[in-house]
Amino acid sequence: MPNPEKTNAEKTDLPRMSEEQTRIIAAALGPTAFDPATVKNRFTDIKYGSLPKQLLDLYLPESGEKPYPVVIYVHGGGWSMGSKTMSYLDGVIGLLDYGYAVISVDYRLAPKTKFPEFLFDVKTSVRWARANAAEYGLDPDRFGIAGDSAGGHLALMVGFTADRPEYSGVEYGWPGYSDGVQAICDMYGPSILANPTEPYFRESGVPSMPNVATANGKSAFANAFGTDSLNLLKLISPISLVHGGIPPVLIMHGVLDGVVPYQHSTLLDKKIKEVCGDDRSELILYDDRNHADKAFNTKENSDLLAAFFNRCLR
Repeated sequence: MPNPEKTNAEKTDLPRMSEEQTRIIAAALGPTAFDPATVKNRFTDIKYGSLPKQLLDLYLPESGEKPYPVVIYVHGGGWSMGSKTMSYLDGVIGLLDYGYAVISVDYRLAPKTKFPEFLFDVKTSVRWARANAAEYGLDPDRFGIAGDSAGGHLALMVGFTADRPEYSGVEYGWPGYSDGVQAICDMYGPSILANPTEPYFRESGVPSMPNVATANGKSAFANAFGTDSLNLLKLISPISLVHGGIPPVLIMHGVLDGVVPYQHSTLLDKKIKEVCGDDRSELILYDDRNHADKAFNTKENSDLLAAFFNRCLR
């Protein structure tokens, strides 16, 4: 792990990735295609809400006892790209081998949609799964959620704001059903939106990607959340929403992350432990991984998720 003890002189210039490093990471950030046909027991393009783009895919295990515990996967992509099949789903789909049902959800994307609408979408998918649990053999009392990058932020938001009307979006469907989950996996998601990233990169010496405006010239936060106001961003930062009733959280992050500083995860883990106790949060830091590292999209990653969800949902 990089040494945070730097002299003032060393902290003067923010370390940046080279053009070649930036190109490689930018390519890695692009969503990876997942082929639903690789799963035998599947139900694709299920309409979970009242809008045409509110669709999900449901994958069921080939063995195991019903009702199945469920893990809902939320894809990354800066809240502005990706889909339920253009994602890092390979790093989650291995949960089928452990007897879990896996749901991959589409949500409306920025800039056409602003927060909290895409959070409303994910929460509506949770309510759909509970409302239709009996039809598909799902256990409504054993729901987990996992997300990477922007999807990690949304997974945390779902878990930290369970059944709060202002975050629920019940107008899109299934009122009367809970949108809560019993366990959360956050993979390198941004959790402190109000804090600038530069001090974290200076502290750790990790090279960051150059700040790149989106296609419409706006910052990523302004694009997704409709604001650059630090006060408003604080209100939609998971670290600001930690409370004693949140479910167990597994946090995974690469120390070399040049997009979302790993301190987002170390500080979130610290806050959860302070508020909820040491057993409510588990942090795994990888010294050799960058943002959206391909190692997060592997069977080995699914195995780690299964160990966590087994402890929480079995």
